[in-house]
Amino acid sequence: MPESFEEQAEAIWNHLRTILLAANMDLQNLVLLRTYLADAKFDEANARLRTKYLGTHRPALTVCCRLLEPEWLAEMEAMAAQ
Repeated sequence: MPESFEEQAEAIWNHLRTILLAANMDLQNLVLLRTYLADAKFDEANARLRTKYLGTHRPALTVCCRLLEPEWLAEMEAMAAQ
């Protein structure tokens, strides 16, 4: 598990992209994105990375702050449709 928020979030986005590609979809197929942050201080970096990966695509979005695993700084739940 990477230690920094950015490294963890990049890994999440890369895994999500891999999963979507396996289903013949890409990030533009996302219709819902729920992100869980360990701390609100990560919100700015989270928004920056979301824009990096989604560009102008805007799925339904929820950001929550509270995780149970102390080494995890972010978790993501996503729904995609074709």
